[in-house]
Amino acid sequence: MPTVQAAVLLGPGKMEIREFPKPELAADAIWLKVEYAGVCGTDKHYYEGHSRLPFEMIAGHEIVGTVAELGPRANESMTVVGGPLKEGDRVTVAPSSRPCGKCWFCLNVPTRPMLCPNRIIYGLGNTEKPPYLLGGFAEYVYLHGASYVFKLADVMPSELAVLAEPMAPAYRAITRAFPAGLPIHGEGYGPNKSVVVLGAGTVGLLAIVAFKHTGAGRVIAVDVLDSRLELARRMGADELLNAKSTTVAERVAAVRELTEGVGCDILFDAAGVPAAFREGLEMVRRGGTVVEVGHFVDTGGLDLHPHEILQKDLTIHGSLGYPPLTFREALALLQATRAPVRDLVTHVFSLAETEKALQVSGTEGSCKVVIKPQPAITREDNEASQPRTAHPHLRPPRAAGSHRRARRDVGDGDARHHP
Repeated sequence: MPTVQAAVLLGPGKMEIREFPKPELAADAIWLKVEYAGVCGTDKHYYEGHSRLPFEMIAGHEIVGTVAELGPRANESMTVVGGPLKEGDRVTVAPSSRPCGKCWFCLNVPTRPMLCPNRIIYGLGNTEKPPYLLGGFAEYVYLHGASYVFKLADVMPSELAVLAEPMAPAYRAITRAFPAGLPIHGEGYGPNKSVVVLGAGTVGLLAIVAFKHTGAGRVIAVDVLDSRLELARRMGADELLNAKSTTVAERVAAVRELTEGVGCDILFDAAGVPAAFREGLEMVRRGGTVVEVGHFVDTGGLDLHPHEILQKDLTIHGSLGYPPLTFREALALLQATRAPVRDLVTHVFSLAETEKALQVSGTEGSCKVVIKPQPAITREDNEASQPRTAHPHLRPPRAAGSHRRARRDVGDGDARHHP
């Protein structure tokens, strides 16, 4: 029987490359040859032990690859967008399976399929039983018959398509800020609204791209890493705040100064740090909207006064993942934006270097770290693994006294989300 190599997470801080037997393909399944698998902030949390998921497991849910083998009923069974599929097609895959259609949430809240507790999620399963290979950090992934598969157009390069998964929660979280029903002046998100994005990890940066593409006014990016703030500027942020060199009071005052003295209309928290959420409540204006997308894993609590939420008359939305068909909008946004989104991929590692990739993710100079299981790493990929410099036509930030891309020396690095 042929074998497949995969990077297996054995426990907190422990990973090794193992070989698995390649099971026979079911009639409704696909063997996907992995081209790229992105490293998400949640993957690093698993590696660091901040999860109750059962080890041993193959992580990786940001997957782009080529259809290597197609079961005779795969097109019929799977939800295929842009199909039908054939061997050799390039695709990306939503991490979540179709919902069960039978649980309380499926029957009563069908527009939120991510609430179904019976879904299968790529990158979250252990390796005890066949088909074993249900995560992207492997040479091949076994796609079951309840998968959402998105065929990639020839004009969509794979190194751009690997950003579709992190773009999906960013875009869905933005839609959570839209006012319900008919738009009401002053409510929720809309054109020219001011936005603070806490945490310029991949999800936060792609949220900046989506906010600017959909007509946001002033966008203020907040992080502790200089390299992430530089990327935020290149993605369209108008103002940059660095948490390392300022106090909370200074950052809150800066946001108010930039928003007519009242605070931002929309507070988008992708930091994954409880203190950042608390700080965001001080930054948002009265009657404003808060979207929390950064705390997929539990990183702790905070001292919170509900009185402040009431007195500000805030609207607060949690955003857990996204409906899988959001991939369509994510791919469209990546193709339509004029922002240099491909520059978000800063490092490319081989499958054998997966543990190193997890260690690099979230550090200074890194943004989206990806695994390229096959073929061998090219010179172009090695160049991508180095921190990129700003495009020569982009102007550096002005002094802190200016309100045009002012560089004030918040937020953390990476966003945490669940597919």
